[in-house]
Amino acid sequence: MLNNFLGILIVSVFLSPVLNAQKEVSGIISGNLVDENKRAIPDATIQLISFEKDIYIRSTISDKNGFFQFSEIAFAYYKLKFSHTGLQTLEIDSIYFRAERFDFNLNDIMLKVSRENELKEVIVYAEKPLVESKDGNITFNAGESALAAGSTLADLLNSVPLVTKDPDGKIMLRGKEPRILVDDKPVELNLQQLQDLLESMPGSSIEKIEVMTNPPPQYANEQGGVINIVTKKGKVGMGGRLAISGGTRGEGSINGSFNYRKNKFAININTGAGLNRYLGEGNSSRKNTYADSVNYLNTVSHSLNKNIRPNLRVVIDYEIKKNHQLNFVLNKNLNDFNNSNSTQYSNLNRMNQLYKLSERNIKSDGTGNN
Repeated sequence: MLNNFLGILIVSVFLSPVLNAQKEVSGIISGNLVDENKRAIPDATIQLISFEKDIYIRSTISDKNGFFQFSEIAFAYYKLKFSHTGLQTLEIDSIYFRAERFDFNLNDIMLKVSRENELKEVIVYAEKPLVESKDGNITFNAGESALAAGSTLADLLNSVPLVTKDPDGKIMLRGKEPRILVDDKPVELNLQQLQDLLESMPGSSIEKIEVMTNPPPQYANEQGGVINIVTKKGKVGMGGRLAISGGTRGEGSINGSFNYRKNKFAININTGAGLNRYLGEGNSSRKNTYADSVNYLNTVSHSLNKNIRPNLRVVIDYEIKKNHQLNFVLNKNLNDFNNSNSTQYSNLNRMNQLYKLSERNIKSDGTGNN
């Protein structure tokens, strides 16, 4: 049995790099098909074609929301061909999958109505890098990544250059605390509320994250710079996400998101709550020896810190015209806390008899709204 176990272990050790290597050489691409009125196009045929050999590789059909996806794509150049009855055939050329860039999110791809004597449309794909740098400012194009859908905004921030977190979870930009904006609007939240907001927003709702080490004039006095989080409407249709987490120290959270988009209307809702319940106990003993006596001081303390932080963010967009948009944002954060601490001091003589006892109780509770 031992020999069999060692054999399995050795095979696992040698297979792991092979499996990892196979996993590394695979790409993923996704997108949404819409018509000229921003309506989803279901049952369209999408073909993945080798660019170099011009041979058919794979095909799929868009779902009822116009969504499609290919995964496990070997590194190389490819093109995508889109076709649907009554609509003009579209071809996107020169998509390059490689180790440095293996995931692509094409977002909305528009198919136009087919007209007589009209040839198929060919677009050479102009790849937007995941990270752009200009004039000392950095832009992380999260919306270009198909893998962003499986993460939260907090996860995405960990991938942004120059952005770090201190041991308490506070966001730092080049070692200083930055000003946080969402869609160019300042976010006035405390540390815990901001962390809850970042955990509740799914990565699929983020278009890009702008890191401004040289902020605009209105934020010129911000020593730590500015981080602007730009959200997007999301794909056509309806979707949601629910996340529950807990910790051994007494912390937990639940976060959910819901998005709906149809034609020119879009709504995104992010909500959740964070909960902490920290219980602490401590004790100490001290012996004081004098020329004529001995004194003992015993200290016993108990503490209970509780707080709950619900949050809600609702964004509604309506596209009136191409360059005219109606936008409504509602942000609500609450912090309800109840903390108590009790410490007891007892003095004993050399006969171990209590001759002095004192107690200190501290309690605080309150509610903060934003």
